[in-house]
Amino acid sequence: MSAPSQRNEQLDGLRGYAALMVLFFHAILGADPDLVSRVLYRNSSEINGSSDWLSKIGLTLMNGQTAVVLFFIMSGAVLFESLMRDSSPTPLLIRNFFIRRFFRIYPVLLVCLVACWLVFNACGTPRPLDSLLLNLSLLEYPVNGATWTLGVEAWGAVLLALGFLAFKRFKEAGLIVVALIFAYLYLPPLKGYLVQFRMFIYCFALGALIPTSLGKAVISRIPTWSWPVLLIGTLFARHTIQESIAALLVGLIYNRKAGVFGDVLARPISVFLGTISYSLYLWNVLFLEIINLQLHQISGLPHPLITGLVSGLVITAFTVPVAYLSVKYVELPFIGVGRLLTSRKKEGQATFSPQQSGA
Repeated sequence: MSAPSQRNEQLDGLRGYAALMVLFFHAILGADPDLVSRVLYRNSSEINGSSDWLSKIGLTLMNGQTAVVLFFIMSGAVLFESLMRDSSPTPLLIRNFFIRRFFRIYPVLLVCLVACWLVFNACGTPRPLDSLLLNLSLLEYPVNGATWTLGVEAWGAVLLALGFLAFKRFKEAGLIVVALIFAYLYLPPLKGYLVQFRMFIYCFALGALIPTSLGKAVISRIPTWSWPVLLIGTLFARHTIQESIAALLVGLIYNRKAGVFGDVLARPISVFLGTISYSLYLWNVLFLEIINLQLHQISGLPHPLITGLVSGLVITAFTVPVAYLSVKYVELPFIGVGRLLTSRKKEGQATFSPQQSGA
C-alpha cells in the first residue's frame, strides 16, 4: 500500500514552477489591473484587439489558478501518502498529522504577514492592526492576498484526515464518499468562509487517490508519451476537466512516468525552486506590491504582458534570496519542531519527512 519512499524531485520541480506561474500571473495583472475584467474572465470570442489577445495568451500560459490546482492536487497526493505510510495508532496519527501541518505552514505565514504589514505601512499602503489579525486567522486576507490558499489547505487537511479514516475501513470507496459529503454538505454555518475551499475539494480528492491502488492502476495505463497532451490540457482546459487532466499529469510525475518532462523537473534548478516554493509563494507579494506601487506612477509603460514579465523577473530576483533565508531560518527549524513533537522512540516507527511535506 505504500508509495515510493524516496523524495520525488520531479514533484519538487513542478511545485517550484507552479509558484513562479503565480508570481508572473500577478505581475502581469499588476501591470494592468483592468485585465481582470477585460481579459482574464472573458471567453476567447469576447476578446477584442491583438493587444488583449496577447495578454490572454500570456495569462493562460501563466495562469495562477492553474498553478493553484496543481498545488492542491500535489498536496492531496503527498499528504495522503504520508498518512498511508504512518503506522501509528489512528488517534495519534491524526493528531500528529495536524501538528506537523501547523508547524509546516503557520510559522512562515506569521513571519511573512508581520513583515508585509510593517513594510506596507511604512511604504504608504497602510493596513490597520485588525487586518493583520484577520489575515493571521485565515478568515480574510487583507495583508497578503495570496494566503487565501492556506485557508483552503487548512480545510483540505481536514478533508484528507477524514478521508483517510474512511479509507482505512472502506478503501478508495470510503475516500470518495467523504469527498462527496464535503462537496454537497457545504458546511452552511461557515459557508461565507468556505467559498474557495468548495472550489477545490475535487483537487484534494483526486490528489489523495493518486497513491492508492486505484490511482496506481489508472496511471499505469497512461503512456509516458502522453505528458505533452496532459500538460497542454492542464494549461488550456477549464473547470472540472482541467482538474481531472491535471491529476493525470501529477499522477505521471508522482510515479516518475513523465519522460523528458520529468527529467526537466528533476534538474537542480527546478528542485531548488521547489525547495523554496512555499516561501517564494508567500514573500513575492511583498515585492509585488512595492513594485506595482511604483509602476502605477509611471506613464507610457509598454504592453502589460511585457511590463509584467519584466517586473516578474525583478520580483523573482528580490524574492529568491529572501525565500532561501526563510526556508533556512524559519521553515526547516519549525518543520524540525513538528517532527520533534510527533516523533516516537519506538524502533521502526515511520517518521515525517520535510522533503515530502507537500507545501
